[in-house]
Amino acid sequence: MPGRSLHALDWAVILAYAAGSVGFALWFARRKRHLGGEEYMVAGRSLPWWVVGVADVATADGADALWVLAFFQGAFIAYFRMFWLTSLVGVPLGILWARYWRRLRVTTPGQLYELRYGGEVSSRFRAFVAGYGALVNTGIVLAYVLRGFAQVMVPFLGWPVDVVLAVFCGTTLVYTMLSGLLAVAFSDVGQLALMMAGRAVFAWLLVRNFGGLSHVLDVVGQRRGEAFLTPFPPAEGRAFGDFQVDALSMAALMLSGVFGVAGTQTPSVQKSLAARDERHAAAGMVFGAVLSLVVRLLPLTFIGLVAIAAFPTRGASTDLWAELAWSHAGPGVLGLLLVGVVAGYMSTIDGYVNFAASAALNDIYLRRLKPGATDAEQVRAGRLFTVGVVAFAWLWARVLLGTIDAAWINFINSVTGLFMLPLMLLRWGWWRLTIWGELVGFVGSFPLAYLVWFGLPRVFPGLKDEPYWVSFGILFLAGFGLIVGASLVSRPAPREVLLAFYRRARPPGLWGPIAAEVHEAATGELRALRARERWLDLALVLAGTVFTTALVVAMGSAFARRWGLFLAVSAALVASAALFAYINVRADRLRARLEAEGGA
Repeated sequence: MPGRSLHALDWAVILAYAAGSVGFALWFARRKRHLGGEEYMVAGRSLPWWVVGVADVATADGADALWVLAFFQGAFIAYFRMFWLTSLVGVPLGILWARYWRRLRVTTPGQLYELRYGGEVSSRFRAFVAGYGALVNTGIVLAYVLRGFAQVMVPFLGWPVDVVLAVFCGTTLVYTMLSGLLAVAFSDVGQLALMMAGRAVFAWLLVRNFGGLSHVLDVVGQRRGEAFLTPFPPAEGRAFGDFQVDALSMAALMLSGVFGVAGTQTPSVQKSLAARDERHAAAGMVFGAVLSLVVRLLPLTFIGLVAIAAFPTRGASTDLWAELAWSHAGPGVLGLLLVGVVAGYMSTIDGYVNFAASAALNDIYLRRLKPGATDAEQVRAGRLFTVGVVAFAWLWARVLLGTIDAAWINFINSVTGLFMLPLMLLRWGWWRLTIWGELVGFVGSFPLAYLVWFGLPRVFPGLKDEPYWVSFGILFLAGFGLIVGASLVSRPAPREVLLAFYRRARPPGLWGPIAAEVHEAATGELRALRARERWLDLALVLAGTVFTTALVVAMGSAFARRWGLFLAVSAALVASAALFAYINVRADRLRARLEAEGGA
């Protein structure tokens, strides 16, 4: 900010971080000099559960200033949009799908298309999705991240945007390019530790300087009303601003989470594929839930509460976080806080870059261009793809996003994927879905979303002011109908392909004749074991739902000082955690028996 500059102690902390990052990149590159293609893409399937959880959370983090702004505007309603949904559907179903993905034993999610549908069309579609994902989907996500990172750091460093991105992103690019997912995952452990250290110290200082947490909560209640800290959705009214959620929109968001968790274009899938086995994949999701829903949010919530107490009449702005940091962090602490911000953004960048580059390497280079490539050739190609992904992200950030207004940003974030959302679950849960249904969903997603978001409001001007569930309903139902219709009028996937996929993944849902044929060929003992596996999967989801929901409610009730509710949900939290652990052990034992019977 004008007239302010970093203390020498802050610069020392930042330079120490930069030197440590470079040192880690060089050390890891020397240690893993003879890297293989699978190690580059899925870390040699060697990640333990705690690294899977940490890396997954670190990739999704990196937004201190934006979170504080969201909390300033909408209080715990931000939990409803982001973390209530995660707790109710995202995490429990994610735990289940982590097992399904690990059973497939694929290297990248794009292989699912060929395993599920077979044929040359599926092979070409797999390559197209990998290229589109790297250049467009991941490119736009990274562009948001790069722009947000620059907005946070430029006021403190006083450097031009391109210099900020070149210095910090260049370091991340080095270790991501040299050593692949293994380096990314283990670096994320250190990155998350730095993030949490900076946030925790800053939150403690802020709360102390404003008279303690009880005083801060009293001030927030006086200025925003008690409803501002309500721990339950939905929440409507002026106090929640743009973040209010009506009941039907809440239901639409939850349905989006149910379908979206089974998608393919997410770094979380890559972490599950890189886990040592199904148990480590599922345990990593649970550990990640605790980190995501509690550990990383607590200090940010404290900071958001102090922002409300400190700026009662201040309009919402991303500068809120920066003003608090300048005023209260102090020499050295400010440097640690900035290092934590850098670590958060860099872990997001390295996770998405490696995910997109790995998909391009496996689904384009190895599948279409050079199937017999040596390990050395695979690693060289992976590094080139890594550089290419970063270059396109930079291009999106510097050229395109500067011309996109708020309506376009909302459109890209919230609407473009709704038409193809049914695909996420149907490809696992309905045997009759075909590759042509996939193509209809993929090709129709952008133009129909554009029509609903920008075209229809010209004819019906009030449409853009309608709640979220209206746009969701139009696009989701249209997508569902056209995708199912295209599948029903096209020839189903070859029977042998469907049988092989079902035996391998053992997915839930409507598999009709395929499931019947697999079960008929199995022994009575094997059929009984598979039935028990399905029941254990359902029990795992239910226990996980109670556990993760109790985490969110416990946090919200503590800040709202509703101690009776806090004690009740804490008891449910402990009980569901014990039950979840017990079911997970039973599921592992059952899988061992399935393997012994030849049914896994």
